[in-house]
Amino acid sequence: MKNFLTKIYTFKFFDDFILIYPLYAVMFINFGMEPWQIATLLAIWSATSFLVEIPSGVWADKYSRKNILFIGQVIRAIGYLIWLIFPTFWGFLIGFVLWGIKGALTSGTYQALIYDELKLFKREKDFTKVLGRSRTLAYVAMLSASGLASLAIFWGYDFVLAMSSISVLISGVVVFLLPKTQKVESTHEKEYFTLLKKGLRNATKNPTVFRIILFMALAYALGGALDEYWPIFANGAGLQTYWLGIFIGVMSGVQAIASFVSHKFENRTDNFFYSLLFLNGAILLTAGYLFSVPSLLLLIVFTFLFTIIQIVFEGRLQHAIPSETRATVSSVSGFFGEIGVILVYFSFGTIAQTSDYKNSFLIYGVFIALLGLWYLLFVKNR
Repeated sequence: MKNFLTKIYTFKFFDDFILIYPLYAVMFINFGMEPWQIATLLAIWSATSFLVEIPSGVWADKYSRKNILFIGQVIRAIGYLIWLIFPTFWGFLIGFVLWGIKGALTSGTYQALIYDELKLFKREKDFTKVLGRSRTLAYVAMLSASGLASLAIFWGYDFVLAMSSISVLISGVVVFLLPKTQKVESTHEKEYFTLLKKGLRNATKNPTVFRIILFMALAYALGGALDEYWPIFANGAGLQTYWLGIFIGVMSGVQAIASFVSHKFENRTDNFFYSLLFLNGAILLTAGYLFSVPSLLLLIVFTFLFTIIQIVFEGRLQHAIPSETRATVSSVSGFFGEIGVILVYFSFGTIAQTSDYKNSFLIYGVFIALLGLWYLLFVKNR
């Protein structure tokens, strides 16, 4: 068991030790991508992962889960190499499609692999602890990779992409060396559309649950999708490329801290969080207006607050769902969230294409502030 855990932790570390993470958005700009093209790339990335999620669950139930994880890493490594060889819109598009496929192959399969192994040794009660430790390592990997990316960029994007591919392949080799495990639990992803239909019906019958789901979807879409544009903001505000890794590393650290302390806010009223939404709109509006290196501190606060909002409402949703429909309603929440992310990508890119990125941030700052104000004035506090 110790050998298994060492390998699974190592897999997770190298899976997230990707030097191109903090740099790819700016790389697209440096290679001449227009705002609408970047928005399209990000939207297709999200949509691919969402769509492939359905068959990936079937594959995870039918075939070896460690082999599926290995194949996913190889696919992503190929995607990075395509970026290296063909740094064009279509090259980036193919790379994102492959990355999206990898995300779908890993989602659920990774957790199922761990659970199966723990259950064989009658240690399934340790699943949450093991998963939590693996995510901690993922944060450490992202922080480390972001810091090293600031140095690696001096050798150019080719070097950064090559190192990212090597890290992905290392994680693939590690998981491939795992012993074959017996599947004792299904991911149940092959029932996706059935679950979605049932979840939609159950969610809409409960006003409280539906209200939480909609607010979560907004928080996930606005907080999560805009994260992909922070490197573009920083670069446009004057931050040199070699500092971008440090900046994104700080963002990851802030999200880790926010995740750690978010439980302290779970007893606050809904109006408190609606006020945070309004405040975040004002923060983004101010940051977009200043559009300078010091204004990056405002984005750090923005990310911190949105992370707390997301985690607290994820908990509230789980508390509001009866056990027999927990998975179905959670699927509905994820469905709405992904739709929101895609809409944000396209609308943000359209605004930037017709004007510039600064105006996109300004308009979204106003939108988020007005959304928070609308919730404060017209949505019943609970």
